Amino acid sequence: LPQAVQGWLCATKRCNLHSVVAALIDRGTDINAHNKMHFTPLLLACEMGKAESAEVLIEKGANLGLRTPAADTALHLAVQAGAASIAGLLLSKGMDTNLRNRAEETPLHVAALQNNGALVGLLVNAGARINAVTKDFVTPLHMASQRGHTDVARQLLHHKAHVNAQDKQAKSPLHLAAEQGHKTLAEMLLKARADPNTQDKEKKTPLHAAALRGHLSIVEVLLANKGRTGAKDMDGCTPLHYATMKGNTDIVKALLASRKNKNIDDRNVWRKTALHIAAEYGHGELINLLLSHGAAINASDSSRDTALHCACRAGHLSALTLPTGISFSPG
Repeated sequence: LPQAVQGWLCATKRCNLHSVVAALIDRGTDINAHNKMHFTPLLLACEMGKAESAEVLIEKGANLGLRTPAADTALHLAVQAGAASIAGLLLSKGMDTNLRNRAEETPLHVAALQNNGALVGLLVNAGARINAVTKDFVTPLHMASQRGHTDVARQLLHHKAHVNAQDKQAKSPLHLAAEQGHKTLAEMLLKARADPNTQDKEKKTPLHAAALRGHLSIVEVLLANKGRTGAKDMDGCTPLHYATMKGNTDIVKALLASRKNKNIDDRNVWRKTALHIAAEYGHGELINLLLSHGAAINASDSSRDTALHCACRAGHLSALTLPTGISFSPG
């Protein structure tokens, strides 16, 4: 019953019965047989972090070059399982640390994703390429930055990771940290000379991302590091447009305090100012805040609508409780 024996061999990996593994192999079981999921015993042992079983299989001559249907190598799986001893053994047997899976991720990408600093160090010392990119041009630093893995990001930067690398959407690690609100990581990237004003494919800067996601602490960090409040994306929107749209009073206040009213009436491609946006969304507090900072009350957009027109059309006329001494022009 060779098929049954091979099934038992795979099952032993789950229990880490390394002595049984050795016995089955010695009795002639195909060491490289795969199950219905196309996993070999070694791939299973690596996936489940069964170090002793993996060691027996490797010493008995298991093929290190076989992969899963997703093209993960034994090293990818060992790293994903956090199995440093298996990863070290595979590397000692000459396994290439820069092999890629179907998504073109290297084991270092996986280690960064798993927030495993020990494995990052092991792989880097074994020759892992710090700036390897996936099919979406994602580097290990992108992965660490998006997930807030500060210690791993620090390791990668220490080993000369490109701090301003851009993925397929032209997002830098700082964009990703800003989107997710990872303040400490954003500060680290900026200290490593990340560009605070780099633009993605939509021409959004990290400040746009932080304002859009409502991350006040990131906005403050970026403003303190020369983030441009007047930067415009492909729709002509500034961070103030997005903070206003989201109704985030604290971020609007921070942006207004930084810009000293210089860009308060910036227009997007539809010639709408932040005041138009506040009126459209019915943010009464922001309408008053913008007006108190000198926003042009009668500015018209590309449809010749003022903020009053926008508020009426959206049914937010009640939001227009204007500060004393300010009124809309009857014209």
